[in-house]
Amino acid sequence: MNCYLQALRCLYGKEPVPLNYWLRCRSILKRFCRSPDPFFSARMASPTHGASLPVEDLAEFLRDDSLDGWALDGETITFLWDLLQQEQPKVIIECGAGVSTLVFAKSLDGYSLDSSGSLLSVEQNLWVKKAVEARLQGCGLEQRVSVMHSPVSRGGEYQIDPNQLRAHLGSKKVDWLVIDGPAGPDGCRASTLPSLAQYCRPGARWFLDDAYRNGELEVLNQWTGLTGVVVDGIYPIGKGLGTGIVTDPGNVGQPH
Repeated sequence: MNCYLQALRCLYGKEPVPLNYWLRCRSILKRFCRSPDPFFSARMASPTHGASLPVEDLAEFLRDDSLDGWALDGETITFLWDLLQQEQPKVIIECGAGVSTLVFAKSLDGYSLDSSGSLLSVEQNLWVKKAVEARLQGCGLEQRVSVMHSPVSRGGEYQIDPNQLRAHLGSKKVDWLVIDGPAGPDGCRASTLPSLAQYCRPGARWFLDDAYRNGELEVLNQWTGLTGVVVDGIYPIGKGLGTGIVTDPGNVGQPH
């Protein structure tokens, strides 16, 4: 499986592989593989630390951080860092605080020299929120970042307070939406893009981590049926990085 994914990288380079391709391959794999989650189980990223990152600034900054488990893996962090330098999004919402929060904050601090750049991190666990805030303060990166505690429902979906969101964003529109949460049962992230798309500008880019998992593959498949959203596919990196564009923020999820 790893050889297969490597071949996809060579074929597509830094372009996402269309979702239909992944769905067809999963259907074939299930005939021969006993794993209920064949893509994800075959491509769980090997444990690494920040010191191994190929970006010198990040390797030093995150040298003691573990990049496994629920955290973004090193390959995905490197990819997003390079893209951040290219696109320089001013307003970012991420779902799931952690190492990624530090990466986005450091990037904003580098290229957004005025006060317009900001990051809102939505986090379901209060202890994670406090730990990330303490880390940001220790690094001097807290000024551009708000970590918002958002509990989840019984079904595992975020219960985001729109008043808190508006208080953070004001009149600003989101350029990037990075979804790596909530953590929970299959399908718990399905409502995240539809609920947050209204805060995005037309053409805003979104990402969905863990896209090799069956739950996330089904979420991406659901999003292909949404109005106002384009699903471009999955970058064959790390644990799979789904991506697409919000084309019509005011009408996402409305009936055709």
